[in-house]
Amino acid sequence: MKFSIDGISKKYPDINIGVLVGRSLKISKKHPELEKKKKTVLIAAADKIGSDPVTKNAFIASWRNLYRSFGTKPGDYRPSAEALVRRSLKNGYLPTINTAVDSYNSVSVKHLIPMGGFDADKVSGDIFLRFSPGGERFLPLGANEYEETYEGEVVYADNERILTRRWNYRDCDETMITEETENVAMFIDGSPEIPVKSIEQALADLEDSLRSHSGGHYSIKIADYESQLIDLGI
Repeated sequence: MKFSIDGISKKYPDINIGVLVGRSLKISKKHPELEKKKKTVLIAAADKIGSDPVTKNAFIASWRNLYRSFGTKPGDYRPSAEALVRRSLKNGYLPTINTAVDSYNSVSVKHLIPMGGFDADKVSGDIFLRFSPGGERFLPLGANEYEETYEGEVVYADNERILTRRWNYRDCDETMITEETENVAMFIDGSPEIPVKSIEQALADLEDSLRSHSGGHYSIKIADYESQLIDLGI
């Protein structure tokens, strides 16, 4: 399996996409240490944002600008990190899904960078970050009805389906990570304004959390303009 950003690299030559592949995970509903970590990162995020609106944070603002660049209104469809931190600060807690999803959610809130992942065994062929020609069918997570992409929308896709709409706004239902998942492919989306060092630190934190709370074996890489095609090794 390979991962390619060739489809968008000409328009966005300065993006850095962190890539983590995990094998032989043992995912559970929750882990007590991870539950403690989720509380800690939410408190730290609240301190980092302070009394300003979430949209004033430089990383969040950079993603809102990126959404506008491919025709998505960020006020209507929020980048995943913004949506997650808004919801979590309002509710006072990070959601509990499973130890793999909770790991990348907690790291996303800690660094205020969008990220997500797929059950690698349910992905068909390779994974692409590309522009959609429009009219591609997409089944959102937890939904019963299909949507269609619009022309010029940035999507994650495999050889058969759209995996994520609007870059990182919403994942599909078919490749969601569950407690039965054993192998994962996860992605940390770095806008041009987010330093590559921030992506590297987020990758390290994600690997540490997954290894501690879900076991498994991991490899990490970064896709950028110089490395547009990455062999995921699965």
